Amino acid sequence: MGVDGIFPSRMVHAAPTQSRLRANVARIQALSFTWMFMLVMPVIVPYLGSHELGMHRVFQLQAIFAITIVLLEVPSGYISDLLGRRRCLILAGLLHGLAATTLYWASSFSGFVVFELLAAVGVCFYSGTDVALLYDSLEALGDGGGKRRLLGRRLMWMQSGETAAALLTAGLLGASLGNYALEQVVYLNAVVGWTPFLVTLTLVDVPRPTLDHHTHLHNARLIWNGVFRESMLLRLVMINLITYGLGTLIAVWAFQDYWRSLEVNLAHFGILWAGYNLTVAFVGRIAHRVEGRLGFKGVVTCVGILPVLGFGGMAFCSHAFGSSGGASIWVVLGVSLGLLFQIGRGLTQVVIKDALNTRVPAEWRATANSISSLGVRLSFFVLGPLLGWLIEWYGYPTALGAYSGLFALLLLTFNRRLRRRVGRNWEGSEPAEGPSPIRT
Repeated sequence: MGVDGIFPSRMVHAAPTQSRLRANVARIQALSFTWMFMLVMPVIVPYLGSHELGMHRVFQLQAIFAITIVLLEVPSGYISDLLGRRRCLILAGLLHGLAATTLYWASSFSGFVVFELLAAVGVCFYSGTDVALLYDSLEALGDGGGKRRLLGRRLMWMQSGETAAALLTAGLLGASLGNYALEQVVYLNAVVGWTPFLVTLTLVDVPRPTLDHHTHLHNARLIWNGVFRESMLLRLVMINLITYGLGTLIAVWAFQDYWRSLEVNLAHFGILWAGYNLTVAFVGRIAHRVEGRLGFKGVVTCVGILPVLGFGGMAFCSHAFGSSGGASIWVVLGVSLGLLFQIGRGLTQVVIKDALNTRVPAEWRATANSISSLGVRLSFFVLGPLLGWLIEWYGYPTALGAYSGLFALLLLTFNRRLRRRVGRNWEGSEPAEGPSPIRT
C-alpha cells in the first residue's frame, strides 16, 4: 500500500499570495547562506585546543551534540509537521544565535557543553524543516518539477555561506598571530550568528495538510510504517542517505586535526575550508545534471565508492608523509583526497535527498528528513568517538584505513541492494530523460 492519503489531516489556512510564496523560496536560500556563515568552523578544533581540549575531548563534545540530536531530531520534525515550519525555524534561529554567543563566553569544558546543547537543539528545529518549507512553497506555486534544481541551489547557498565565512576567517588569521586571532574570529561569529534569526522572521507558512493533533501514537506508527515497512525502495534510500551523511560528518571532524598532522599552517585552514565547501557547492549545483547523465544508479555507485577512496587515500598519504620525512607531495595529495567526501556530499544532499523528499507526503516530510538526520547522529555517537580513540592510540594511517574498510563493507551491502532495487523498478527507461526511479 502506498503512503499517500493514509494520514488523517487538516489544512492550514491563511494562504499567502504568489509573490510571498516566491519570496519565501528566495528567503529560504538566504537562510541557508546565513545559517552556514559560521566564522569559527574552519578553526573550531584549534580553538578548542587553545582551551586545552585534546581530540578526545573534542569528540566527547561532538558525542554530546550527537546524542542531543538523537533525542530531539524526530520530535522536532514532528513538531514542525504539527505546528508549522515558520515557528520552528524562528526557534531554530534564536537558538543558533544563543549558541554563537555562548561559544564566545565559554572557557571550560562545561561551557562548551552548554554551547553544544544550544547548537544541537537549534539544528534539530532547523534540519529538515527548511527543506520541507521549500517543497511546500514550490508545490503551492505549482512548480513541483523545480524541486531538485532548487535543492541543489539550496546546497550551493549553504556551502557558499560557509565558504565566504572561511575566506573571512583566513583573512583575519592572516592579519593577526596567535590565540588572539582565534578570539577575534569567535567574537565576530557571535555577532553574525544572530543573522539567521532575523531571516526567519520574514518567512511565511504555506497551506498544506497537517497531522491530526490528537492521534500522535497513530501518526508515529503510520510514519514508521511508511518509511521502513511499506516500501523497500524507500527504506534503502533512507539507509543510504544516513550512511553517506555519516561518512561525510566523520571526515569533516577529522579534517582539521589531519591537516595539523601534515603540518599545514593554521593560517591556511580558512582557505582549505573554503575550497572544500566550494566543491560541495559546485557539485550540488550540477548534481541534477550528473544524475541526468549517469542515471540514479550511477550516482548511487559514485556516492558509495567515494568514502572508501577518501578514507583509504588519506590513510596512505598520512603513512607516506611520516615515512618520507614530511615530503610536501603527500601533504598536497592528502588534502586533495579530502575533496572526495565533498563531492559525495554534494551528490547525496541533492540526488538522494530529493529521492526521499519526493517519495514522502507533505504531511510528514519534515519528520522523514529528521529521521535521516537522527540516523546520522546516532551512528556518529558510536563511530565518531571510536575514530578519535583510534587516532590517539594508533595514528591516522590505521584509523582511516579501518574506516575505509568499514565503508567498503557498507558499499557491498546497502549500496548494492539499492542499485539492484532501482534496476528492478526502472527497467527500460533512459537515465538522462526519464523520471527518477525512486519516485515509482
